[in-house]
Amino acid sequence: MKSKLTYKAYLFPILAIYLIIVSAKIIIDNYPIDLLKLRWIDYFMTILFSVTLVWLIKFETLRKLIFIEITDKQIIIQNIFLGKRNMSKNDLVSFKTQIESSRLGNFEETQILTKNGRKIILSEFFIYNYKDIKNNITNNLKDQGGERKNVL
Repeated sequence: MKSKLTYKAYLFPILAIYLIIVSAKIIIDNYPIDLLKLRWIDYFMTILFSVTLVWLIKFETLRKLIFIEITDKQIIIQNIFLGKRNMSKNDLVSFKTQIESSRLGNFEETQILTKNGRKIILSEFFIYNYKDIKNNITNNLKDQGGERKNVL
């Protein structure tokens, strides 16, 4: 079973690419920059842009926007930017489910904990066939709480 991405999944990578292009355009148009002539708002907006870009890439795209392929004995996890990771189903320990909300609506997230302390985050926002993959992975794992199953 392979995961399929929703159309909303492409929202964050497109926004991150757009921020990089706009930042590069602003830097190129204003090069060389005299740091002593910058106003406080220029510093503030630079910090805000940087934090937003790090949040989009690190915490949204790299952690949640993943492709999962489930076979009989292993799970193959691939991120959009990084390579594949193979995990045995025996390496998975437990899971926790939570409901997240955004302006686009409520969605369910499942955090799967592994033996080495890593988390695999499955998000209904990003994965089209989320319920099937969640049921396939979490059937034999310990439930650590969170929202009831099939709340949405």
